[in-house]
Amino acid sequence: MSKNGMRIGAAVLASAAVLGAGGALAGAATPEATPQSLSGIQAKAAAAISLRVKDLNAAMAKVNAESRLGNDNAALAAYLQTDIAPLQALGQKIAADTTESTAAADYATIFTNYRVLALVLPAAHIAGAADQVDVTTVPKLTALATKAASHVNSSNQGVLQPLLNDLNAQITAATNATAGVSATVLAYTPAEWNANHDLLTSGRSAVQSADTDIAKAHADLKQIAAVLKPVAPARTTTPTTAS
Repeated sequence: MSKNGMRIGAAVLASAAVLGAGGALAGAATPEATPQSLSGIQAKAAAAISLRVKDLNAAMAKVNAESRLGNDNAALAAYLQTDIAPLQALGQKIAADTTESTAAADYATIFTNYRVLALVLPAAHIAGAADQVDVTTVPKLTALATKAASHVNSSNQGVLQPLLNDLNAQITAATNATAGVSATVLAYTPAEWNANHDLLTSGRSAVQSADTDIAKAHADLKQIAAVLKPVAPARTTTPTTAS
């Protein structure tokens, strides 16, 4: 490698897909009209609970396999696991209910006391994306910025320094955007979401803002790499003398 060149690895962009959506469709967060028969209520409850437990387990598996979250895996997985046992216990209670009124009241709590699809999974999704920025993306970008700065000299400073300044500004902006986001969204309760359906808006916007900052940082790095790319010496040919 030429001393004038610098090898810049691909910066890791924040991912909005740390967790899969699973069965968490928007409409599934709202209960259908409560069935009129006891058996109907019990069947609906069993299906609703099964869906939620399946989605929580699927999200946990993805979190546990996600290396970009670092030590934050454990906290996020524990958050996702919190509702599984209570939901299963609720399912057993509804299955044992003997009156329609009791079963209907218990059925309603699936959608008011847990909010798996409307709050828990989306909050975990946001937290996972924010954690990835904090744990993996920003440190990698910072290391690359430091590496790029070591190649600044009097001949390239005029071009490189503005790019480095912008790169560092984007890193700072991304860092600030996601600061505290994970802890905030994971602390929201179903009662808070019931009172305010826009509860996750600010966290989601923060991650989107960080994504934009990181994309700009990635563009700066590509320009820096182009500036530092070694220029191959021009080929010369030795003239031949006719004999």
